[in-house]
Amino acid sequence: MKTFLESLKFPVQEVNKKSSGEKGPGRPPYWEMVFYWTRKPLVGARSVIAGALLPENVDENLFKAAVRLSSPTPHRENPQIPAEFAKYFEGKKLLDPFAGFGSIPLEGLRLGLDVTAVELLPTTYIFLKAVLEYPKKFGKSLVKDVERWGEWITEQLKNDPEIRELYDDDVAVYIGTWEIRCPHCGRWTPAIGNFWLARVKDGKGYKRLAYMKPERKGDEIEIRVIDLNEILDDISKANVDGNEIIFEGENYVKTVEEAVRDGKLKQSDVKIDGNTVIFEVPSANIESRRDQLTCLMCGNVIKYADENGNHHMKLKNGDFYVKFALRKYHEGDERFARQRLLVKVKVKDGDLIFEPATKEDSEKLWKAKEKVREMLEKGDLDVPSEAIPLYENRRITPILSAEKWYQFFNPRQLLTLIKIVRLIREVGRKVEEEKIAEGWNKERAFEYAEAVATYLSTAMLKYAYYNSIVTRWDSTWWKIGETMSTRGIAMNWNWTESPWFSSFGGMIKTLLAILRGVKYLTSALSSSQRTLADFTENSVKVLQGDATSLNLGEKFDVIVTDPPYADDVPYTELSDFYYVWLKRALSDVENGKLIPRFHKEAFFKRIGPKWVEIKTQWQEFAKKEVSTNPGRFMEDENKKEKAVQHFENLFSQAFVAMREHLKDDGVLVTYYAHTDPGSWINLIEAGWRRARLQITRAIPLTTESETSIVSRGKMSLDTSIVAVWRKQKEEKTVQISTLKEEIERKAKSSAREFIEYGYEGLDLLYGVMAAALEEVTKYREISSLKGPLTTEEILNEYVYPATIRGIVNAIAEIEGTGTLHSGTAMFYTAYKILFGNASLSANDIVLLRLATSTDPSELISSGVLKEKRSSSSKEYTLYTPDLLGKKALDTKEFQKFLHEKKLDPVEPKPKNSVDVLQLLEYYSLLGRSRVKEEIEKLRKMWAGEVEEALFIARLVSEYYAEIYIRKIDPVRRMKEEFASEIDRELEKDGFLEVVLMRRLLGYVGGAV
Repeated sequence: MKTFLESLKFPVQEVNKKSSGEKGPGRPPYWEMVFYWTRKPLVGARSVIAGALLPENVDENLFKAAVRLSSPTPHRENPQIPAEFAKYFEGKKLLDPFAGFGSIPLEGLRLGLDVTAVELLPTTYIFLKAVLEYPKKFGKSLVKDVERWGEWITEQLKNDPEIRELYDDDVAVYIGTWEIRCPHCGRWTPAIGNFWLARVKDGKGYKRLAYMKPERKGDEIEIRVIDLNEILDDISKANVDGNEIIFEGENYVKTVEEAVRDGKLKQSDVKIDGNTVIFEVPSANIESRRDQLTCLMCGNVIKYADENGNHHMKLKNGDFYVKFALRKYHEGDERFARQRLLVKVKVKDGDLIFEPATKEDSEKLWKAKEKVREMLEKGDLDVPSEAIPLYENRRITPILSAEKWYQFFNPRQLLTLIKIVRLIREVGRKVEEEKIAEGWNKERAFEYAEAVATYLSTAMLKYAYYNSIVTRWDSTWWKIGETMSTRGIAMNWNWTESPWFSSFGGMIKTLLAILRGVKYLTSALSSSQRTLADFTENSVKVLQGDATSLNLGEKFDVIVTDPPYADDVPYTELSDFYYVWLKRALSDVENGKLIPRFHKEAFFKRIGPKWVEIKTQWQEFAKKEVSTNPGRFMEDENKKEKAVQHFENLFSQAFVAMREHLKDDGVLVTYYAHTDPGSWINLIEAGWRRARLQITRAIPLTTESETSIVSRGKMSLDTSIVAVWRKQKEEKTVQISTLKEEIERKAKSSAREFIEYGYEGLDLLYGVMAAALEEVTKYREISSLKGPLTTEEILNEYVYPATIRGIVNAIAEIEGTGTLHSGTAMFYTAYKILFGNASLSANDIVLLRLATSTDPSELISSGVLKEKRSSSSKEYTLYTPDLLGKKALDTKEFQKFLHEKKLDPVEPKPKNSVDVLQLLEYYSLLGRSRVKEEIEKLRKMWAGEVEEALFIARLVSEYYAEIYIRKIDPVRRMKEEFASEIDRELEKDGFLEVVLMRRLLGYVGGAV
C-alpha cells in the first residue's frame, strides 16, 4: 500500500509555505544556540515523517490538522495526532543516519516514534545530544540550572582581575585590523578592507551614516570618525553612490559650513559644489585578489615578498607581502605585522556611538598577548594548538597564514575563552557534587552534569563564533559578521571583538540564546506535551557512527535523512573550530594532559587499556566523510579523480547500509539539495544500482532560507528534492526499446494527473520525473542492443526528455491539435511553463538542455536565452518581453526590444519559431487586422515556424490560464468568464508575455 507521502494528496504547497516561514522571527529558537550549516524546517520534516507512516487514503484535512498546518507557525506547537492515527505511529521506529542538527529526529520524537539519530563527527554528535537526548531525559529543570550556572560563570568573569583590566566597561564592540610594516617607508600601515561604520536604511531613507577616515600623525596613522548623524539633523535624504554620500540643498550646505567653522569637520572632509554636499568614504587600501596593499603613510603599493622578506613588485611564485608578514607573526617574528584596534563601538539610548580607539586600547590588547605568550611557552594545554588542515584552502583562508587553531583569535579573545573553558570544567564538578548531595545516584548525577556542561560549552562556542579575527563589522545591519557566515572561514580585514559582557556577541548574549533553545526543546519534548493516544514513553538513541558501515542490529519502519552531496561543506575540517574548544571544556586535566570526562567517546579512542586523545576531527574522520574533497588526497597524483571515486563509493555504501536497516515494507525518504543532473546521477546510482531501491515519488520541499550559505542556484535556492524509496520487489531486466514507451506513457499520464490536481513549476517537474524514475527503478538492469546502459545514459537520453515532453504533451492534449518540432520551441515552452521568469544557474539549466537536445550558447546566439553574469556566478534567463516589465505592453518599447534582438518588424527575418512568436506578440499590440495581415506574410516564407509559434502560445496560455483560474474560480473553473481577471493577475505577477500570447490567440482564434 502506498503512503500518504507518495500520494497526490500530500499538501506540498502548504508545507512549503509554512516551511518558508521558519526564518527570521519564525525560526525555531534552538537553531540560535550555535551556528550550524544546514537545518531543515521542522514543519517539513514533521509532514514528511507523518506522511511516510500514514496510508494514502487518509483524510487530507485530518492530516493537515495533525501536523498543525493551520497554525501560523506550526513548529511552535506539537503535532496533534488523533486516536484513529495512533496505530500508524505507536511503536514505530525512525532512523536518521545523517542527522545533522536534528530537525528530522526531533520531529520524529514529537510524533511519538522511537528515534535513532546517527552522526559521524564528535561535534555534531554532541549537538544532537543537546537537541534530542538531554531535553527529553531531564526536562525543564535544565533551564533553571543552565541559567544559574551560566550566571555563575559570568560572575566569575566579572570578578576576574586579569579579564577586568583588559576591557573598558562601556565598550560593546572593538573593531580592529592588522598593521603591516611598509617595506618602502618602514612605518606601520593598517590594512583596512572597509571604512564604513554605519550605512543603515529604513523605509524612509538613511537613518545612520558613519565612516572612518585615516590621517597621518607623525609616523603613525590615526583614525577619525566622521559621524554624519552628529553633523546633520536629517540624513534620510542622503544619496549613497558607491563611496560618495551626497546631499542636495542649501540647508545642508549651511550646516556643513558651520560644522567646519566649529571644528567638527575639516575642510578636506567634504566637497561643496553649489547646493551639493559630497562626503567621500575612503576606499579599501587592501585588495587581496590583486595581492596589493597601499601604504597609508607613504602611498606606495606593497606587492610580494621573497622568503627573506625582501619586497618585489613582481615575483614569480612569491607570496603576497601581507601573507608573508602574517606568517612571520604567527611564527613569533613580529617585525612585519601586528594587530591594532581602530574603533570602539558603544551603546547609548539604543544608538551606537563610534569612537576612535586610542593607543591605550591597543596596549591592553598587547598586554593580553604577553599572558598568552607565557601560556604558549609553558605548553599550556588549554591553548588550542592543534593543527588546522592546510590542504583545506578553499574554505579556510590561506591569507591569514594560520597553522594552529589558536591563531584565529586575538590575545584577549583567546585569554577569555581559556578562562571560560576552565570555569565550565569547574561547573561540571560542582553540578555533579550537588546532585549526589541531593540523593541522585552517581550515574544520573554525572549525566546531568554532562548536560549542563554541554549547554554551557555550546554558549562558549557561540561566543567564539562572534569573537575571532575572521569576523567582520557589518555596517548595513549594525552587527558582527560571524566567523563562518560564509561557506567557510574567510579573511576579513576589519575583525571585531565583543567583550564577554557585550550585548553584541558576549557570553551574556550567547547564554540567553542557549536558554531560549533549551526552553523550546524541553517544552517540545516534555511529557505534558504528549498528544498521542495511549502512548508509552518513546525512546531516543543518539549515536556517533559511520553511516556507510552501520550495524545497529535492528530494522526501521521509516528512514528519513538528508545525505551529503558531492561538493558539500567540509564539515569535518570547519567544525574543528568548535571541536578544539569542546574537547577542552568537557574533558579533565591531569599531569599536564587532557583526560576523559564528559563525552569521552567523542574526544578519545580506546586503544588497548588506554584512552588516547583524538587531536582533531580532520585527522581522524576526514576520509570517512561522504563528500568530494581533493585536498584529503594530496598524496595522490590524480587527487580529483580519487576524491570523486571516494564520494561515489561512500555515498553508495550509505544507501546499501540504509537498505539493510529498512524493513521490507518500510519507506526510505531522502532530502537532496541538488537539482543538477550530475547529482541526480549520483543519487540514482547509489539508491537504485547499488542498493536495489525503487523511487516511488519525488517532491520539491522548501528546506533552506533564501540567504542560506549552503543554498544553490535560483531554481534550487530554497529547495530540496524529497525522494521516496522502497525495496525492489523483484529483480527484472528489460530492453530500453520496450521501456522507453513505458517511460513516455507514464510521464505523460502522470503529468496530466498532476496538472489536473493543481501541480505547477518544480512540483510538476519533479513529480513527473519521479513517475518516470519509478518505471526505470523497477528493473535491476536496463540494456540496449549494445549492452547494459549506464545510469547517466538512462537519465540523459530517456528520463529527462520523457519528463519534459510528457509535461508539454499533456498540456498539448488538453489544448488540442499541434506539435512542437524543434528543440528550440520545446526548450522555450518548457522553460516558460516550469520556471516562468526565473533565472537559472548554469547547473540548473543542464536538465532542460539535455531534455531538449539544445545548447545554451546556440540558444544565446539565436536570441532565445540571455546570459546574466555576476561577480560570483553565471545565470540564464529567457530572452522575452517580460524583461521589459510593464513596458512590454508599450508598442515603442517592444519595438526597441525587437531591434535589440536584431529583429525588424517591418522586414522580419526570424531565426526560429520563438522569433516569430515575439514578432506576432508585437503585432498584437497593433490590433487584430495587423496581426492577421502579418501572419499571412510570414506564412509565405516561414509557415512551419508560424504554426509552431502559435502552438507555443496555445500551450503556455492554456497552462497559465489553468493555474490562475484555480485561484480565481476553483470550483467551476470557467476560464472564458474570467478572462479579464486572469489577464490582470498575470500582469500583476509580471507574466506580460503570457498576456500578449492570450491577446494574440484572441485575434487569430484559439483564445484561452
